[in-house]
Amino acid sequence: MKIDQNKGISDLKDYESWIKEGNIHFKRKEYTAALICYDNALELYAGDSRIWDNRGVALSSIGMFDDAVESFEIALDLKPDNSKAWSNMGVALAALRRFDEAINCFDKALENSLDDVNTWNNRGTALFSISKYDEALESFNHALKLNPNDAKAWAGKGSVLRFMDKYEEAIESLEKFIELAPPELATQNQEAWAMILELKLLLKRQK
Repeated sequence: MKIDQNKGISDLKDYESWIKEGNIHFKRKEYTAALICYDNALELYAGDSRIWDNRGVALSSIGMFDDAVESFEIALDLKPDNSKAWSNMGVALAALRRFDEAINCFDKALENSLDDVNTWNNRGTALFSISKYDEALESFNHALKLNPNDAKAWAGKGSVLRFMDKYEEAIESLEKFIELAPPELATQNQEAWAMILELKLLLKRQK
């Protein structure tokens, strides 16, 4: 889809109003309503990379990953150094199990945003998914250098160490995750406890 970047905003007041309303719905996680607002804004002016990026995230949030990727591609055509769009496209591609492409997107995002913990975590998860454990561990460690209290990074690190047969270190990482995990990660918290019990049994058998 080609976008005319030189096309002016036909009605600035309506344009800003649609974006504002879309962002309100987005924050409330009302993604379908947000999409309608962003599409209405884009009918008035299609040259803002941020709106295409927000639209892509909304599409990803309702499981429309192929459409989301198209939206991110337009965002990046308009602004090739949009780190947020690169990172968000990586998430959508990973959901489609296109892990190599996802990793490339995360690397692009990190070129201009090396301190983005979420991107390092998502990169680590994608690398883990294709069994590149050393590189995945590197990514999670980088995230933890930036934020030692990031629960998701500890969970990712624990999972990688488990598959590298470093059971004691894996247990330490998973215990750290449990200590730091917010309430919304309750399911992962239970999974971490189950993994710790499994790893302790494996350690017992080794002795």
